Amino acid sequence: MDVEERARILKALGDPHRLAIVDALWVGDLTSGELGERVGAAPNLLAHHLAALEDAGMIARTASEADRRARYVTVRTGALDGLLPRAEPPAGTVLFVCTHNSARSQFAAGWWATHPGRRAASAGSHPADRVHPGAVRAAAAFGVDLRGRVPRGLDGVAEPSLVVTVCDRARRDPLPFACPRLHWSVPDPVAVGTPAAFRRAFDDLAHRLARLAAPAAGPPAPQETTT
Repeated sequence: MDVEERARILKALGDPHRLAIVDALWVGDLTSGELGERVGAAPNLLAHHLAALEDAGMIARTASEADRRARYVTVRTGALDGLLPRAEPPAGTVLFVCTHNSARSQFAAGWWATHPGRRAASAGSHPADRVHPGAVRAAAAFGVDLRGRVPRGLDGVAEPSLVVTVCDRARRDPLPFACPRLHWSVPDPVAVGTPAAFRRAFDDLAHRLARLAAPAAGPPAPQETTT
């Protein structure tokens, strides 16, 4: 889907009434009368919004097989496919870099490596002595095992396919790689030190990683588990 097509669909969805219509139809088809009651729209207003959504290719209206006088409104299959940009996942090793390699880059590499067929490494521009215990505990809650991981520097790291810096300081440091780079501005949980800070950082990274992994089939962003 090109930019103009995406803009046309987003414009159609930009009206609150139309967005409510799509929400109401997302998991089931409704007649116009049922839909009007569901979203609280008068017949003339509903007809206007349905026409706009139909023009945008979002919905279809089909006659009922049980009663040809009735028509069902449905969201078209694949109507939202391609609406958001999707990155092509790198085929080689992704190197995640933060300053100390004690939390954020360790989590990112740990999650990426759990994705089938993905290779990951992590490093720090100024590595710490150990992976922070709070990072180990928080990662475990997301199903990522950081036990036994040791921070490492950039020396001796093989040229990756992609470098992702996950802290602002690391982005400003010189990196000895010629490959493409991305930057994710993720707050340092170590600076705060609370379990909630580590969970927020890991949750942020998990969702960014899930977007980077698309469109390949694989696990969604991991959810924190409780015991």
